[in-house]
Amino acid sequence: YIYYFYQQPKKFSGGELVLYDGKIDNNYYTQANSFKKIAPINNTIIFFPSRYWHEVLPVNCPSKTFADSRFTINGWIWRN
Repeated sequence: YIYYFYQQPKKFSGGELVLYDGKIDNNYYTQANSFKKIAPINNTIIFFPSRYWHEVLPVNCPSKTFADSRFTINGWIWRN
């Protein structure tokens, strides 16, 4: 999961989560060319299987002030 939080008004751009679709190629699960881009929204949490191909796009914070950036808490939920 990823939990997004930041000061408002938002003073950065970028930081989207990209979740790629998967495909079977020669009996192997691989990354497809299609994807879903999810913008960071303050005080939201996104759950997705960690085995999915994914990435986070770069964050641009023009002020360079730490408090103006995008923050996340991420983790995994699993069972034995």
